[in-house]
Amino acid sequence: MSDPTGYTLKGVKATRFSEKAMLVRLKDGSERWVPNSVVHDDSEVYNAANAEGKLVVHMWWAQKEGLVE
Repeated sequence: MSDPTGYTLKGVKATRFSEKAMLVRLKDGSERWVPNSVVHDDSEVYNAANAEGKLVVHMWWAQKEGLVE
């Protein structure tokens, strides 16, 4: 799912956090660091240990990372 400003990833689990980013496990089992600065406020996964749900990131970042299908 996407919109002009954000891209939604479902089934995401956050596993680690730093001051500037969080490590998430995607539905396909891959992991990647996501900068806090690209996460939308309406994400269910946002700075909470072991949070699960939808992750909404800026569209430009999702495209740069090859997440947009």
